[in-house]
Amino acid sequence: MAMTKEEVISAFATVDENGNITDFDFDSFDNLVKELVTARKNMRADAKEAKKAKQAEENEAKAEEGKKYYDSLNTGDEFKYIASDGTVVTAKKITTKSNSGLSAACEVVAGIEVKKSAKRYPKFYQIVIPAMAA
Repeated sequence: MAMTKEEVISAFATVDENGNITDFDFDSFDNLVKELVTARKNMRADAKEAKKAKQAEENEAKAEEGKKYYDSLNTGDEFKYIASDGTVVTAKKITTKSNSGLSAACEVVAGIEVKKSAKRYPKFYQIVIPAMAA
């Protein structure tokens, strides 16, 4: 149940018979404000951590499917992935000396401006799986 500003103020005020505030307990009020600010800070931190955990869980599930799809492609096959800024990038699968399997080795075909090298290594959860895109 939410309290109104007036209800909070009346909890710390002494009021005479005419409804005028004659005294106010600023020390208790200040302590309450400090406690509320601390509680808000902690709740925001908890919410942020929960959101990060949920996102990591979703990314893990997407990564499994993305890796399966990537592994099913032949070298030179084109696929799409979503860059960190939300841009959909078209790339072709390449082979690398490293076969760690931690990311999708590819070369950009379209979607973003290539400056130095067209080679990119997006995470598997960034891959757009055609069946899921529909």
